[in-house]
Amino acid sequence: MWCAIPEPQTESPSMQLSRTPLWQAVRLPLRLRILETARRLGETSVTELAQAVGLNRTALYFHLRHLEKAGLLTSRAGTPTPGRRGKRPRYYRCMIEDVTLEVEGDSKRDQQRLAEFYRPWLAESRAVALDKRGGGIAGRRISLHWENFTDEEASRIRSLCSEIDEIARRARGRANSSRKAPGATHHVGIVFAAIEGQTMPGPEIKLKESRSRDAKGKDPKSKK
Repeated sequence: MWCAIPEPQTESPSMQLSRTPLWQAVRLPLRLRILETARRLGETSVTELAQAVGLNRTALYFHLRHLEKAGLLTSRAGTPTPGRRGKRPRYYRCMIEDVTLEVEGDSKRDQQRLAEFYRPWLAESRAVALDKRGGGIAGRRISLHWENFTDEEASRIRSLCSEIDEIARRARGRANSSRKAPGATHHVGIVFAAIEGQTMPGPEIKLKESRSRDAKGKDPKSKK
């Protein structure tokens, strides 16, 4: 989860997963999406932010409190709004550029929290891959391989992953310059990892989309 922002933001510090307020703020994908929306919009009112993320104000405030308690957001009271009995609208501003999580390698709790952090994101990635919408099989590219790669091949794959990351960063920068929070149009999920132990290789799997047929096995588009 990853710029010309008019708001005075500083370089993102490393965030320790061992800090409970931080963990409560980042453990839910929805809260991180609220945070990213606030970052892209710049300082914004609760009403504008609620419209952008599709939540009612009461539900949004619940998540904003966790993000502010962790120091990821800051807020201020605006000028009283006419017709609202002098109530002051609340404005929020993101305090970080990106989320940089610091994990202690020998901390079992940090490792467990990291696994819990990734689990819902991976579940969403899986759901996107299996979703029948989005153009069917032809509308997505799914590649699964378990192979014995050489060092040169592994290096090439890492290079390609870096190239994809750079494309994503350019897209992010384009969205930043517009000072809007447009919805995502595509999902890219990459996992490239070394594995240990006796893991058997996987076969090459290809998918072919065929025409749908009726109960009698006939192609409905074919002529009688």
